[in-house]
Amino acid sequence: MRYSRSLRLLPVLLMAVLSPSIAADAPAREEGRSTLAIELEGFLSQLAGYGYSGTVLVALHGQVILDQGYGLADRAHETPFTADTLFDIASISKPFTAAAVLRLEMQDKVKAGDPLSRFFPDVPPDKAGITLHQLLTHTSGLPESIGPEYEPLTRQDYLQRIFATRLLHPPGVRFVYSNAGYSLLAAVVEVVSGRPFGAFLRSEVFQPAGMRHTGYLPDAADRERLAHGYTGDDDWGTPLDHPQAPDGPWWNLRGNGGILTTAGDLYRWHVALQDNSVLSAAEREKYESPKVPETSAPFPRYAYGWSVSKSPTGRRELSHVGGNGVFLSDYRRYPEDGAVIVVASNTVDYSAIAIADQLELRLFGKPFLKPPATVPAVAEQLGRCAGAYELASGEAVEVAAERSRLAVTPEGHQGLEILSPEPGGKRRHRFAEREGKVAEALEAAMHGKLGPVAGILVDSADGARRWRESLAATEAELGAWRSTAVLGTRSLGGQVVTQARLTFEKGTRELEVVWAGPTADHLSIVRRLRPTYFLPAGPSRFVTFDVGTGGTVSLSCAGTGAAAAELHFETSSGTVTARRRPATN
Repeated sequence: MRYSRSLRLLPVLLMAVLSPSIAADAPAREEGRSTLAIELEGFLSQLAGYGYSGTVLVALHGQVILDQGYGLADRAHETPFTADTLFDIASISKPFTAAAVLRLEMQDKVKAGDPLSRFFPDVPPDKAGITLHQLLTHTSGLPESIGPEYEPLTRQDYLQRIFATRLLHPPGVRFVYSNAGYSLLAAVVEVVSGRPFGAFLRSEVFQPAGMRHTGYLPDAADRERLAHGYTGDDDWGTPLDHPQAPDGPWWNLRGNGGILTTAGDLYRWHVALQDNSVLSAAEREKYESPKVPETSAPFPRYAYGWSVSKSPTGRRELSHVGGNGVFLSDYRRYPEDGAVIVVASNTVDYSAIAIADQLELRLFGKPFLKPPATVPAVAEQLGRCAGAYELASGEAVEVAAERSRLAVTPEGHQGLEILSPEPGGKRRHRFAEREGKVAEALEAAMHGKLGPVAGILVDSADGARRWRESLAATEAELGAWRSTAVLGTRSLGGQVVTQARLTFEKGTRELEVVWAGPTADHLSIVRRLRPTYFLPAGPSRFVTFDVGTGGTVSLSCAGTGAAAAELHFETSSGTVTARRRPATN
């Protein structure tokens, strides 16, 4: 549950036609569907070809114009992602925790200014004065987390641990995003209401809002519609496949994440807020009013569970993003502009945030990215391109034919460069900075110093612990870690990923550092580099597209016969050739 609004990727303004106002063509119809809906559906269907799987809802002026799933929710059973698929919203759970606190305030059971000493007699002096307001606005001084999300930890154990934790700064001094603080809010709700937190959310927040498919423990029918998460090729399973308490998540996750829902139910929450059916007008104003800056910039500012920024029209944008290293979601509300965007993805390989950036640009008539035109796949054309190829450097490039695309997997630095559109300007500088940070962190880690690794991670201490565990498991398989080589940084599926090769006594592994703004969301040790997907663009011609940068690379399969002799990669720096490797017996 590691994301805050300030970590959202910045939209890229490229390649498009300006519209004069927000969705000016929305009333236009074709067979009962708006032009805007048709355009967005085409855009998202293309992204699904490049690897996106998830669900998208877009509403405008009180009408849902798109509510649809893309890709697969369960690859093993080829279950498609649909509008009814449930997914883990991670940190987007925080607005609901905040609403639960304000619901208690409406009932005159708590006040935002109440200190922790009112609820917990054994709270130590340094934390006794922390207020609910400070917990709600991430200004309590508590750390980001105090343990793994799925660690079996009861409420009492959680309270003992967090009360023993050293504060990062005195309460009220500054914004420091804290999942731990929101779990403490959930404990307050349980103490005051005398009910499990999940049960309170269901009866006091979700049901009044008409959110019938939302909660910690879905009913049997909804469990069947729960999406699996994927880390590359590996099936992470559903959230319910991981340790749970009888009444919901354990306490390192309760209150700050773990809610399962649908895009439609998130839209129902927006409607419920607009008509004051859950929170009164006064409480909603408190809920949504910006309170503390998240960075040194004027915006975004954090409210109670919301990041508040300015929409492209200068009005309010209330949003939150959520991710757990597998699922990634972005929820954006524009109350005065009459728009809502919900995007979720169930794979680490594709960024819901980058997609939401582009949907926002389109809704508000700004320049937005358009993928290159593609054509239907022909099995014969895909098959003749498949195989093992070799670059001039000697590096291998593997090409696999899938149902409607080619999956091209690089082996090393040159392959990454070819498959990654060259970044320009400030992005090139940022990529180089990230590679330097990774190199320094890994060099220190080889000498047993994890401080630099923690320093590049959003959840520094917990992330460093996970890295240490992952490295230990790899060394148990391949022997001692001997050396590191940073291969490069690329935007892949809208995510910025720095990749390095780790050499051990008995083999090598690849390291992926997935960035969320200036810090890394997570580090992963994987067996091979991720593939880049190419869609057909003509006879023996294919193209890839990155939603984060708008970059494209073209690929042609050259030669005659049933198997192409060469691949020609057309990049911004020129054409690069890879020759088919001879077959071996």
